[in-house]
Amino acid sequence: MSRREASLPFVVCPARLGYIQEMKTVAADSRAAAFSLQPEVGAMHRVDYRQWEDERLVTLLFEGEDRIELAAAEEMARRDSLLPLLAQVVCEKESWLAELPEWWAVVHATYILGHRGGEEVVIPLLTALRWADAFDCDWVTEPLPSILGRLGPPVLPGLTAVVRDLTAGWSARELAMKGLAAVTLHFPDAAEHVFRIIGQIFMDEGEDRLVRKLAGHTLLDFRRQEYRMALVKFAREEALFRQEDEWYPVGFYPEDVEQAFRNPQPDTWEYDEDWMRFYHPGEIQRRQRRWARERLGRGRGGRALRQGSPGGGQVLPLGNYGRDPDDNGRD
Repeated sequence: MSRREASLPFVVCPARLGYIQEMKTVAADSRAAAFSLQPEVGAMHRVDYRQWEDERLVTLLFEGEDRIELAAAEEMARRDSLLPLLAQVVCEKESWLAELPEWWAVVHATYILGHRGGEEVVIPLLTALRWADAFDCDWVTEPLPSILGRLGPPVLPGLTAVVRDLTAGWSARELAMKGLAAVTLHFPDAAEHVFRIIGQIFMDEGEDRLVRKLAGHTLLDFRRQEYRMALVKFAREEALFRQEDEWYPVGFYPEDVEQAFRNPQPDTWEYDEDWMRFYHPGEIQRRQRRWARERLGRGRGGRALRQGSPGGGQVLPLGNYGRDPDDNGRD
């Protein structure tokens, strides 16, 4: 068990034990009806997923890989009957370690829960934050601040707990800080509370300096004037550390702070992504081209773009979410 896994709290999700296996068994039985999971990418005819039974959608969730259509994902989000299944998918460790194609279910479940919204998805998505961070699942961690931000005030206590949890690790705490900041884009009244929490982390000289750097970046992204002088002071310290050690990883320089505040418009693209773009036909096609190139590379004896591993959660951290996978220079 990794250090990050060991720090995960025990979380009881709103789904009863064995629900996933029960639903998958029912879904497997339904395959006798001999239907295709969904039309090929680019097909001209449309499928009315509103007519599909739950079992058929569950089959699609676990076998549709990364080719599920937007309309199908939206229909899963709409159905109250699928909420326990989606919640348990993201809550169970085994889901994050599943083999392909079933591993894609954790990505879909996270996106669909975020699209659904509501207080009932807060605990499952906070659990997804922990597991995605533990298993370096970029498909989830990169859009997760945007997903959490749309949940609004109900997610603030949970994210605050992660931010202040010294055992959580810097990356989980960074995700939580970004999630808090993302809330303010949709609920501006929460800004004072949110940035006081992030500011406390940044101003705490006893805090891990890396975490302070990350908090500082969020304050810079949102142009928090009340921390401007503190950010300049911190940046000057960073520059001095770099002079003493050429290998020191500088968080930001004084000129970075000045440049940020010269532009009053916050830099919030990381906090307000459209994660449902994953289901758009163009995105699906780009991913299929990438997988085809990888298979071709392996077939020719070349090295794949990413090394494989037994767990799907470790197979597919394939560059920044939303970037064109055809652009190898951005891997």
